[in-house]
Amino acid sequence: MLADTIESQQIESATVIVGLARPMVTEEATLTADELRWIASRLIESLTDVLNIAESRGQRIPAYEE
Repeated sequence: MLADTIESQQIESATVIVGLARPMVTEEATLTADELRWIASRLIESLTDVLNIAESRGQRIPAYEE
């Protein structure tokens, strides 16, 4: 299904971005403000994608009935 493929790609991209961001925010990192804004923007984009996936998946889960 196309939606599953897109979701998988978005999650994979988020994983890559988190991997890039980790060393950029360590105590030893010496990034410029522009570099920090760039990685923050990528992280926000990825988080937005992952939250959309979670919301979409949540809507597909049937309600629990006792």
